[in-house]
Amino acid sequence: MARWQPARADVIAEYAREVLQVHPRGRIVVGLDGVEDPEGDPVSARERFGADLAAAFAAEGVPAVALPMGRFAVRPRAASPDRFFDETAFRAEVLTPFRSGRLDGASAERAVLVVSGPFLHLGDLAGIWHTSAWLQLPREAAAEHDGARLPGGDPAPWAALVDLAFRRLDARKLANASFDLTDAEHPRRRFEDAC
Repeated sequence: MARWQPARADVIAEYAREVLQVHPRGRIVVGLDGVEDPEGDPVSARERFGADLAAAFAAEGVPAVALPMGRFAVRPRAASPDRFFDETAFRAEVLTPFRSGRLDGASAERAVLVVSGPFLHLGDLAGIWHTSAWLQLPREAAAEHDGARLPGGDPAPWAALVDLAFRRLDARKLANASFDLTDAEHPRRRFEDAC
């Protein structure tokens, strides 16, 4: 007998409502971390979750923007996960305009910026998020997704970066929420705390 699982839209909408309840005022910055490679097309599971989360905030009446951090990845690719993104460019082009109400084209005092990318809990980026989520995908599944999204690429350098990141810290324990994306249409909220 198949077990009932909540639909993707319901899980994401519930998380959006939770974030809005915890942060009842102001402009909120949400980080979505995970292990998929940020390059290539089609969109990663992490970026898709980010876009759906922004839509869920909008459905609650709060303007929201989804931003994949891949556009701020350092070129050539950084050898360290804590220097993977150009944080200065991200702050200048996205974070500062968002906080001042210039990014989303609205001067609303309440809005949400949903940022998706790997290694968001490392280095100077770690302190940016009002709240964050770890989007869990088994590393084998993430490697398969990357192989389909980035055909012909050598997966070894990316795997080495992910291994280094996990040796430095466990982002699952730093995030405020955790979701298992193994079944993309039925993501499951996971509770990784020690309680």
